Formats: sequence, C-alpha cells, structure tokens
Amino acid sequence: MSFASPQRPRWLRRLQDSLLLPIALVVIVLEDVLWRGARVVLRQLNGLPAIAALRTQLGRLPGWAALPLFLLPELAGRLGDIWFALLLYRGHLVRAVLAYAVVRALATLLAVFIWQACSAALLQMRWFAAVVGWIERVRDWALASTAVLRAKLRLLRWRGRAGVTHRVRVLRRGLLGWFRRAPR
Repeated sequence: MSFASPQRPRWLRRLQDSLLLPIALVVIVLEDVLWRGARVVLRQLNGLPAIAALRTQLGRLPGWAALPLFLLPELAGRLGDIWFALLLYRGHLVRAVLAYAVVRALATLLAVFIWQACSAALLQMRWFAAVVGWIERVRDWALASTAVLRAKLRLLRWRGRAGVTHRVRVLRRGLLGWFRRAPR
C-alpha cells in the first residue's frame, strides 16, 4: 500500500513513501516497544484498588474532558525536553539522558493509562477517530513495507554468534531489498 496517489509518477510516489517511512517507523517503535511495555506495567498496576478506581472515574469522562487530560503526558514530555536541554547545557550528559528517559517513560505510561481509560470517549469525537485511523493506516503500511527487513533482523537475533560482518551484510541486503520492492 502506498499513500501516494496512483496517478502520480513513480518517482514521486517513491519519494512520498520514503518521506513517510521514518514517521511510520517511529510509530512502530513507539507501539511495539514503549506502548506494549507500558501496557504490561499497567496490567500489573490495575490490580491496585486506587488505580482501578481512578481508571473507572476517568472512563466516565466525556470526550471533551478526556482530550485535555490525554494531552497532559505530551506536556510532561515537553517539560522533560526542557529539563534535558538545561542539564545538557550545564554539562551533565548522563543526568540529562537519564532524566529524559525517565520523563518519557513516565509520560508514555500515563498516556497509555489515560488511553485505556478514556479511549471510548475520545473516539466519539469524529476528528480524533479520523486521526487515530490515519495513524493506524500508517502503522499498517510501515509494518507491511518493513516486514522482510524485520524478519531478517529477528533471524539475526537468533543466530547468536554470527559475525558482525555477516549481520551488516544481511541488514544492507534487507534495506536494499526494501528500496527495490518499495510500494509503488
């Protein structure tokens, strides 16, 4: 699947796909690594009575009230960016990276919690449902576009002691293969 119109020239479709791929890969990484990890943590926390009660209360909110709440983790992430920059400016590289990672992890955990509690209300808003649908289509396209490369990377993970040269060769072949077989 290509997001480019079939009436456009092939080079323009390929350029558009190439520009969208990094965005889609970020979405895949966020969903596969951070989002799934946060869901596992939240499954454990949902057994706590206070967390379950808070989730129930949040689930009762209408969409217009849940939306600003859903944007709070993004605000927290931006504050983490400022903190990161300030620590970096002062020469604290390790502290800056740790602070950034902790703030982003907590913001993601909070976003997943709010999404799980309020998704039904948020999806009642047409424009929000359209944005979520577009993100899901981009994710599905990226997964289909990178399936061969991801399979090769998974295979490398299981090979264990295969040499670095071999791994680089396989990765290079996977990337070249993707560009040759990129959706038209």
